[in-house]
Order: sequence, then structure tokens, then C-alpha cells
Amino acid sequence: MYDVGWCIGYLFPTLPKSVALFMRYIIPLLILLIIVFFLWQGLAKDPNLLPSPLINQAIPEFLAPDLLKNHSLFRKKIFLHHWTLLIIWSSWCITCTQEQAFLLKLRESHLIAIYGLNYRDELNQARLWLKKQGNPFQKIIFDPRGLLAIDLGVYGVPESYLIDPQGIIRYKYVGPLTASVWLHTMATIIKCSK
Repeated sequence: MYDVGWCIGYLFPTLPKSVALFMRYIIPLLILLIIVFFLWQGLAKDPNLLPSPLINQAIPEFLAPDLLKNHSLFRKKIFLHHWTLLIIWSSWCITCTQEQAFLLKLRESHLIAIYGLNYRDELNQARLWLKKQGNPFQKIIFDPRGLLAIDLGVYGVPESYLIDPQGIIRYKYVGPLTASVWLHTMATIIKCSK
């Protein structure tokens, strides 16, 4: 590693000593402060609030199979005429197990229709997982190749989408849904829309 002062002295031998000292100590300090500033900005952001280009946009058109009923297909119209909470989940997702208890309680409250989108999973594994963990979903879209998830802009599992009665995505949350997130964001959005 080269000494900054030596490089400056070599490149600019006729610089006054005060300017050389300034360049030797102040410029590296300024560069360090700029780097720290950008790192601090990155740490201040909530990783669960990832931007989505689909917020305030209609849910994309799709035709996908039902996870629980063979030979049954779902279309976009299942999201119309009621508020819906769409949960993206998989049987191989450890974090999905953590949010399952809350989703079961939310379903018992009958506050909102809860639909699932099973993402990149094996049909039998997903069905077995639901038997073990409980099924909070009124409908479950099976997306084994992740094509609908790509159209929705899914980053991973679990993710939650709040969809209004017109089929418009109003909110997206990345990570396990909790009572706090539900009460302070999603339930508030529904309440404010009335």
C-alpha cells in the first residue's frame, strides 16, 4: 500500500507543505466520511419495505391450478369484490412456519379473505405441510414454476400483498406477517379506504 503523502509529494514536488498536508490527511478523511454517509443511509432503511412497481396497480391476469382441488383453476377474478390478503409461502420456508400461527388467528377473526400462493414447491410436500401446520387459506394458488410470483415481483418467501375489492394491490410486505404489521399498516389501509 502506498503512502498518500509520498504519492502527492512525488506527483507534485513543488506544492507548498501546507497544501501537501491538506491533501495527505483531509482528502482521505473526506472520502471516508462520504463512504460512512452512504453506509449509514443503507442501514437506516427497513429491509421489509422493498419497493414494488405493482403498488396501486391491478393484480396481473393469470390462470393457475388450485393446490387442494385437482382439475380446478383460479383466475384474477377471485380477488374481486372483497379485500384479500395474499400470502406467498412454501413448505421449504422455515420463516413461513413462524407466521402460520398468526395467519390461523387472523382467519378465525373473519376480518379479511386470506389466499395463499404456494411458490416453487412440490404438490405433495405443500399439502403435507398444510396438514401439519394448519391451513389459514380460503383458496391456495399452486405456482410450482414461480411464473405468477415473477409477475407479482416476488423477492422470496414469505411475502404478503393486500389487495382491494377492485383487484388493486395496495400494499406489499416482505417477511413474516405479524400482528403488529397487520394492525399498524394493513388494517389501517382497509379502515382508511371506507
